[in-house]
Amino acid sequence: MIEIRDIEIEDLAPIFHLGERLFTADRWTTLHRTWDEYVPVELFHTDRETCLVATVNGAFAGFALGNLIEKRRSAWTYGYLAWLGVEPEHARHGLGSRMVQQLERRFIDAGARMVLVDTAADNEVARAFFRRHGFGRDEAHVYLAKNLTNEPAYRRRHASPRKD
Repeated sequence: MIEIRDIEIEDLAPIFHLGERLFTADRWTTLHRTWDEYVPVELFHTDRETCLVATVNGAFAGFALGNLIEKRRSAWTYGYLAWLGVEPEHARHGLGSRMVQQLERRFIDAGARMVLVDTAADNEVARAFFRRHGFGRDEAHVYLAKNLTNEPAYRRRHASPRKD
């Protein structure tokens, strides 16, 4: 039996560990860059009403972590689906869809007029998933990176102490 429910404190560790397996540096550099143990903890404490967990037969199977964005001096409130993850053995069985739909209802109930989501430009699976759920207007966003390990200051800071 599939259940989509509110996040509970006991879900934080399974959420973090699933994120660690899904958002790896070799596959999704920018997602890996921002995923850490503080992500689910912070959203649990600040935006619990927009954080969901999927279970299958009572066992953890996925998560949707979102939050509301209220712009000062604006009539608009946005829902932001920050993170969506499903255990690989449960992928493509509708869990992600059900979590997105329930999260959208919660955003509507909270007064949101629009839902935002972002993903890597080359993540065609995620882009197709979100398009099927009515998301559109893809906009390019460029992330730039610089490897500091080649910088002299980095080398000085991390040089091994000389043994005389």
